[in-house]
Amino acid sequence: MSAGETPARALFTPRAVLWMVLAGVFAFCAFLSLSAYAPDFRGHGDPGAHALSRSAVGYAGMVELLRAQGQPVVISRTDRPAAGLLILTPPPTVKADAFERIVQSGSLTVLPKWRAAPHPLNAEWVRKIGPFEQAELDKALKAVGAAGAALSRRDGAAPVVLHGAPGSPFQGKTLATGPIDRLQTIQGDGLIPILVDDQGRTVLAQVGEEEDARYLLAEPDLLNTQGLRALASARAAVGLLDGLRRPGEGVAFDVTLNGFARSRSLLKLALQPPFLSATLCLTFAALLMGLHAAARFGRIATPPRALALGKTALADNSAGLIRLARREPQMAARYVELTRAATARAVGSADLPGDALDAALDRQAAAAGVAGRITDFARRARAVGTVAELLALAGELHHWRSEMTRERR
Repeated sequence: MSAGETPARALFTPRAVLWMVLAGVFAFCAFLSLSAYAPDFRGHGDPGAHALSRSAVGYAGMVELLRAQGQPVVISRTDRPAAGLLILTPPPTVKADAFERIVQSGSLTVLPKWRAAPHPLNAEWVRKIGPFEQAELDKALKAVGAAGAALSRRDGAAPVVLHGAPGSPFQGKTLATGPIDRLQTIQGDGLIPILVDDQGRTVLAQVGEEEDARYLLAEPDLLNTQGLRALASARAAVGLLDGLRRPGEGVAFDVTLNGFARSRSLLKLALQPPFLSATLCLTFAALLMGLHAAARFGRIATPPRALALGKTALADNSAGLIRLARREPQMAARYVELTRAATARAVGSADLPGDALDAALDRQAAAAGVAGRITDFARRARAVGTVAELLALAGELHHWRSEMTRERR
């Protein structure tokens, strides 16, 4: 480096890299968590006619009113049976199979009435367009199990006094409401009146008998936010729900029919107890593995040579080649010769020729009381055909040599 040059600086410092990694890990974990629970937040800004909506046709006001009174209220996003009074708010396009999967005995179904459009100034508000067409309402009635019924509306907006029908839970009771625009009533075969107006038209009807009974509310303005703007209507709404549910029971508003069912996923399951503890343990283990990989412990292990050196490596390689060639049985005669030569050197008979050497070794073996003769070993070596026979012969030869040379004493 010349005198005029300056040393090159790193683009990022180690501390900056560490913070970038931590920020990336946090962002990734936050993304996974929000992705798992994102479906649960859907519907809160939707202005439709359901319990999550704060618009005029929504029922969020009824939910807040009941909670302010200390009543247990839940918003059901699953098709499991709800405890207490289940309130269904199906749209006109509801399917019969979806409704039958959700509805249960004693539930209250609020029929649709108003067609609304989003408000241009607020996404959570709506503008009233007018009532639904009769054909749309007939489809909804058929889907909710009231195919033979019909809905009708009276003109104008006026307060309504509802009377309990004889034999109903509201017998002898009256519910006075505030002004209701174009009161909607229902009539038809198989419907048992529960609440009727001054003209005897049914506003709340019962479908089915005894244990299988469920209720149809023809006028949604008795429960939605638009109706609750009048104090009398709010009192009538609370009185209506109190008359349908048992003492101490809560209220559950279903929103699955409105398209806000809670989805199930493995990711959400991993983030909820009791599996949350296992997820945290795995995350901590992965963090420790990352720390272990980031810093090396001890010296770098030197890889072994591709071709080892030394006598041991040479012997191992030779044995491997013999094994690959399957020539082990042919090694028996050579092993006998090596054992004969080593034994002859040990006992001082190495200068004798072949047959004389064999005879001398056999005589010494007999004199020493050693079992086995070298001539017998040589004959057996020529007949070896398997590795097992070779190992057996080698073992006996090693024992014979040890006895002859006194290596074991």
